[in-house]
Amino acid sequence: MADELSVKNAAQLATFVREEDLEDMEKLSKDLEDYAHKARQDGRIYLLQQYIRLTAIINPEIDRIKRRFQRENLAFLRKEEKRLKKEAKDKKEGGI
Repeated sequence: MADELSVKNAAQLATFVREEDLEDMEKLSKDLEDYAHKARQDGRIYLLQQYIRLTAIINPEIDRIKRRFQRENLAFLRKEEKRLKKEAKDKKEGGI
């Protein structure tokens, strides 16, 4: 049972992404694109292929993280709305 909990906690920690992480990934993507353009100008085909491959890997991950942040923000706003409605209802019932 304890092993199950530690595995779940490890999985949760592994999926925890901060905004700084996203910013670093976006910077990496931009750097890879710059390197790809430079490799293209220099005629370094193999290196160009590798930069393209890495860019193709990181860009969908960036999009996934952005969508996750948007979902989490929306969920937070919905919870806040629900909490405020409950407070207003309690206050109204308490004032009657």
